[in-house]
Amino acid sequence: MSVPSYSEMVELVKEAGSSQQEFFGYPVKEGGLYLQQDPEEFAALVHFLAKEVQGADLTLDLGIASGGQTKFLRDYFDAKKTIIVDDGRHVLFPHWARIKPMVKTEFICEIIRNSHDKEVREQLAPWRGKVDFAFVDGDHSYRGLRQDIFMMKLMLRENAIMVLHDTAAVWDCKRVFDDLLRSREFTLLRNFDNRFGISVWKRLKPRTPPGYFNHQFGWGRL
Repeated sequence: MSVPSYSEMVELVKEAGSSQQEFFGYPVKEGGLYLQQDPEEFAALVHFLAKEVQGADLTLDLGIASGGQTKFLRDYFDAKKTIIVDDGRHVLFPHWARIKPMVKTEFICEIIRNSHDKEVREQLAPWRGKVDFAFVDGDHSYRGLRQDIFMMKLMLRENAIMVLHDTAAVWDCKRVFDDLLRSREFTLLRNFDNRFGISVWKRLKPRTPPGYFNHQFGWGRL
């Protein structure tokens, strides 16, 4: 797969269309992707993943909004199979029905439910320790994001990649970013913080499996 240059990728993001021109700085496009991403920042992430990581067998997106970022990323990052977890409550979620058929991947599981529910972990059980790449962009609260990361600790295989969004712009996400810097089970690979913050983490060798209080309250060491 030919990978556009970084500058070309920035223009491709802008061409895909944002959800709000005034906030994101590039126009809304009818029938577009309704991205909620800074173009320079998201282009840097996609370019890095396409060039350096070069694809994954099993991927998981937690929190998709319109599904635009799920689609755009997989245009340049080879994702053979994908799991989706989203509560379906985002104002842009109705676009997912239109965008989903355009995504270059095989969807093997789609869970429309709060990611913190025990039932979600039960549904995901067949793929524990098998996920190669995860994009986490769900609950932006401190407790909620920590709960999601504890679930990722169950799902990600050793050396897998985890991407977090808004780790510079949202205070609670920044607090989780700082917590992860002290983690013994994740290490920071790249941090694209042009505006909102997109951080890329590598899953290290698992130590202690997450327990009840980790999942229920987000307590404990990440």
